[in-house]
Amino acid sequence: MGVTYPLLSDTSRQMGKAYGVLFDDPKMAEDPQQIGRYLRAKRAWVVIDKEGVIRYMRTNEPRDWQPPNDEILKVLGELK
Repeated sequence: MGVTYPLLSDTSRQMGKAYGVLFDDPKMAEDPQQIGRYLRAKRAWVVIDKEGVIRYMRTNEPRDWQPPNDEILKVLGELK
């Protein structure tokens, strides 16, 4: 896809928990209607600059659409 920037894979769920995007309420594991979401991440878009500062963050429920591309592109454009 021509990606020239680093992406993060969070198989251990440490980053999801640190960024507050993980469904980690233990009560969810007891609820048959919620158990499917337990320990899963919300949709999250995080732009972090070279100094490690979060410049953009947005979360949605997994079934919701992604934010408009122009939002993310604007933030990325401002980093240059």
